[in-house]
Amino acid sequence: MKTKLLYFFTALLIVIFPFVNFFYKVFRGISVFFVHHFEKHSSFHFNIPPLFQKYIHFYLTDFWIVGLMIGAFLLKEVRFKELFFNRHSRYLTLYVGVAFFSIVFSLFSNYFFQYITLINLTIAFLSFHLVYILFAKREDLIKPILWAFVGIAMMECLIGIGQFLLQKSLGLSFLSEPQVTPYMDNIPIYPLTEGNRALFDLLPWVPEGHVNILRALGTFDHPNIFGAYLSIALFLSYFLFTTSEKRWHKAPLLVSIPLLIISLGLTFSRGPIFAWMVGTVIFFIVGFIKRKMFSEKERKGFYFLSLLIGAGFLLTTTLLFEHLVARGGFVNYNEVATQSDSGRILYYRLAILMFLAHPILGIGFNSYSLFPYETLNPALAGTNPTGAFAHNFFLQIASETGILGLTLVFLFIFSMVFYLRKQEMTPLKLVLGTIFLTFLLLGMVDHFLWTYTSGRLMFFLFSALFAASLYERKARVPPLSSQVK
Repeated sequence: MKTKLLYFFTALLIVIFPFVNFFYKVFRGISVFFVHHFEKHSSFHFNIPPLFQKYIHFYLTDFWIVGLMIGAFLLKEVRFKELFFNRHSRYLTLYVGVAFFSIVFSLFSNYFFQYITLINLTIAFLSFHLVYILFAKREDLIKPILWAFVGIAMMECLIGIGQFLLQKSLGLSFLSEPQVTPYMDNIPIYPLTEGNRALFDLLPWVPEGHVNILRALGTFDHPNIFGAYLSIALFLSYFLFTTSEKRWHKAPLLVSIPLLIISLGLTFSRGPIFAWMVGTVIFFIVGFIKRKMFSEKERKGFYFLSLLIGAGFLLTTTLLFEHLVARGGFVNYNEVATQSDSGRILYYRLAILMFLAHPILGIGFNSYSLFPYETLNPALAGTNPTGAFAHNFFLQIASETGILGLTLVFLFIFSMVFYLRKQEMTPLKLVLGTIFLTFLLLGMVDHFLWTYTSGRLMFFLFSALFAASLYERKARVPPLSSQVK
């Protein structure tokens, strides 16, 4: 019974983590002391940028993951070496050591808060370790988890659509929904134009003079993270629609897939939308080439799925065309897209310069936003006043932990790609592999899979399920008595 509870709460974490994205600022006095201590000993003028979280904080999911680890050890479901040094986890474990030394030998070695943020990252790694080990033993539990995940994603769709129509949060703070309006600073918006205002002119609660449109973000910190989440739900819906044998299982997916596509469109997040499109194309190409992995009935569902996705995409494009034009970067290129891309290019340049200046261990884990760029080039002084991140998963890692950290992350990725290459394809491996590939594509244009707790959980939880699907299970040897007649 206790073991069943362990698996239940692990599965529950995977399913409802978007609704428990609460964090608690603890030891505020100690956090302030850390800042003052570093200011006294710093070799440069030090200011905390506004986007940098300076308080020691832990999320509800952090406590949840640590509790699962303790339970798994007490129930002897995992062993220390198996958990931290298996063929995938060992690279993440070694990365923690590299990140620690990157701080020790950095300009921020006396800013003790940096070591606390490494604990946050280590807990995220722990979610991978646990989910991989547990579900490698019980792959049969993965499909029910995916059904539950899609069910929760439908609730997220309704929240996102409601936010877009009301142009404010729905007040669901008990589900960790951010409380935002389009009038706040640093809120993801795009302009209201003559072309896209028709809908909002019909909504009596939208005030006159409304000039910006709030993008849907669900219960996440940013629409880009919400978009990545919806992409995952879409890919899982592909798998469930194709492999479900009963019609009443497929029926809800006939509604959920178009609704998920529309909700993804309402995020107006270019990275997740384009990554989803590329991932979908790859899913169908590989699925067609390896179509023998599907039964004859599943093949029919696979082909019908392409029509359903096409219809959902066409409907979304028709409904949101003028909004996509105003957002820019989809069917045209405007000032909004230009400003976004120019900022990204600047952050890429900064990351590359920091990596070249500190190639072995980088500038120190979690130091990108704090680094005095003028030490690299006086002309770069004040180039990142808000404390933004590198907007690239790999450049973020390279700049902060150097070639050693980047190599370990690449080895972690390769450890799964290598085993996928050696195995026979199945629908589950196909969909989880597509999600993993989508993560890598997103990593080229954004940072949230590494820097935000909800993003890290998405990446490591589903990477763990992918790794679990690749686990090589030994065939059961029948007892000797049954072999001898």
